[in-house]
Amino acid sequence: MEHVSIAPLYSRGADRLSNPIERELVRRCQDGDKQAMDALMRQYQHWVYNIAFGMLGNPEDASDVAQDVFLWLWENIGQFQFRSRFSTWLYRIVTNRCLNVKDRNKRHHTEPMEILDSQPWVPVDTASPESAVLLAEQREILQRALAKLKEDYRRILILREMRNLSYDELSEVLGCSVGRVKSRLYEARKALRKLILT
Repeated sequence: MEHVSIAPLYSRGADRLSNPIERELVRRCQDGDKQAMDALMRQYQHWVYNIAFGMLGNPEDASDVAQDVFLWLWENIGQFQFRSRFSTWLYRIVTNRCLNVKDRNKRHHTEPMEILDSQPWVPVDTASPESAVLLAEQREILQRALAKLKEDYRRILILREMRNLSYDELSEVLGCSVGRVKSRLYEARKALRKLILT
């Protein structure tokens, strides 16, 4: 098995906004338009939560991060300078917030949370009860494997496989070259495959 894909087990949610619509909403937010911010929140709230949940494995922490991110956005969206897609900039903010939460939890000597079976990402529609059971079993295996991965591996798999970021977007979010992105993704998939198969 050359490639373990985790994407089919989870819905990606709504597609990202087209660049012109996204840019217009961001500009309006920068001018203080609360309706534009509401539109951005509706578009990205599930994505933000799912990334946070994937990284933290805890629904309460993920909700806190999502709320924190959107509050921060409203106050600081003027920092966005249109050098990248807004969604790429937003992913970087979310992942950095998650890493801060993980650091805070380590300082407070809390045990790392496992990904909870009761709070999965939104499942793909299933055709029958039998396939629903199979999908739930596959998701449980995947969640346990993801929870055991190194942070860097879990992060890149979530952004690539579940959020469908391109190599260029991953390079920007993770702050490394496209070549390093590809090699880290290969390593992460290999590590995940080993955990799933053992």
